Amino acid sequence: MKQLIFSLLAVAVTATTGVAQAQSPAPTKGHRVGLIDMAHVFQHYKKFEELRSGLQAEIEKSDAEAKVMVERLQKMQAEIKKFDAGSTEYEQREKQLLDLKGEFDAFRAATQRRLARRESETFKVIYTDVTKAVKLYAEYAHFDHVMRFNRKGIEEITNPQEAVQTMNKTFIYTNSENDITDVVLQYLNKPYATGAPAPKTPGTSALPAGRTRQQ
Repeated sequence: MKQLIFSLLAVAVTATTGVAQAQSPAPTKGHRVGLIDMAHVFQHYKKFEELRSGLQAEIEKSDAEAKVMVERLQKMQAEIKKFDAGSTEYEQREKQLLDLKGEFDAFRAATQRRLARRESETFKVIYTDVTKAVKLYAEYAHFDHVMRFNRKGIEEITNPQEAVQTMNKTFIYTNSENDITDVVLQYLNKPYATGAPAPKTPGTSALPAGRTRQQ
């Protein structure tokens, strides 16, 4: 009788274990994570260099205009000292000086707003270009996620503050095969190197030597 009970219990345990195993979810496939050094891409993207050059030219032009206005202000400040305070000539020059100063302040404020807006638009354009290229390559090479990282090692850093930031970076070690920085940068700069439009997808032609599409 005892043997029969133990046999029934063994069958019940085996059946329960089998059901539990059947109901447990199958192990999920690991996610592939790509890495990109955004600072490196921005620094070496030819389009960013062109846009920054245009912005710098506008800054220099605005600085030249501001310099002319400052020289006029300085000249008027020197001239007004020739007249007695309260005289008609003094009051006329003082009014001209105040008008010019108001014009200069308005010019400086408007220039700062315009340049800040253009700089913001520049970064927006470049960031959009880069993220589109990242998306294309991630879909091509089957990356589920792409994260920012700093590819510089501590031996390449001389600035103390940057060294501390490097030591605090998220990734201590990374597999170079997951670094898509060069692939994306090569794709972005291809029109500047060949004069032809960039390919629709950063595929095999955009891969560095020795690297093939990941399945």
